[in-house]
Amino acid sequence: MNPSRGRGIQSIEVGGSLLRALMDAGGSLALKDLAQAAGMPAAKAHAYLVSFCRLGLMEQAVEGGPYALGPTARELGLISLQQHDPVRLTSEQLEPLAASLGMTVGLAVWGNQGPTVLRVAHPPAPVHIHLRHGSVLSVADSASGRVLAADRPWDEVSRHWRGQASAGRLILEAVQTQGWALSEEALAPGVAAVAVPVRNASGRAELALVALAPRQQWLEAPGRPQAQALEQMLRTAQACSAQLGYSAPNCMSRSKRASSDAP
Repeated sequence: MNPSRGRGIQSIEVGGSLLRALMDAGGSLALKDLAQAAGMPAAKAHAYLVSFCRLGLMEQAVEGGPYALGPTARELGLISLQQHDPVRLTSEQLEPLAASLGMTVGLAVWGNQGPTVLRVAHPPAPVHIHLRHGSVLSVADSASGRVLAADRPWDEVSRHWRGQASAGRLILEAVQTQGWALSEEALAPGVAAVAVPVRNASGRAELALVALAPRQQWLEAPGRPQAQALEQMLRTAQACSAQLGYSAPNCMSRSKRASSDAP
């Protein structure tokens, strides 16, 4: 039975709109603003807030001050994050994504020797691009390497980087801005790869989700990935990131603009 289809308690669902409004705000809100965001009168909202504060779901630093999520809410969030293993969570998306894109899809993590492939899924096709589990990828040349390096201090990245530091910093800044990375022929001649980050609650790229295909299949133009496939990868990564506690409302729109502005 789907719990969302059963009989519920309306007052809890109404009060839940206040919790949702506070979460969407990403910070504390005054009573008036919180009530307005939840679409209810301030007096009605106040009654719910009193109970939420007693339960520790919300709190006020000072009486009459703005409301913020309380210790119980924070503890629930931590427990939820502990139950979501990033690798397991994202690995579940690889097979469906490979079938939908018609591309080889992989998952990479930042390891001691650099970006390392953890999981691979192939499309249902007689011929596919080979990507081995455990392969260590180039930080400078691979899409996965650039995505994972973009969120890390240069001191950590530099020992793996081949090439000039100044050029490397510029490349990684561009990757961080647009939210994805493209590499051409880094793994094999005629093959292009696009990687997107799966972020943890702090916003750091925990994993890189990468798709590989022949250049003519992946690229609409030189340096420009196929828009529909890129958007699908971004949506998948964003959904996984959200389950890991990351919230970035404007992430998708920035990435779309970046893809349309790519040279």
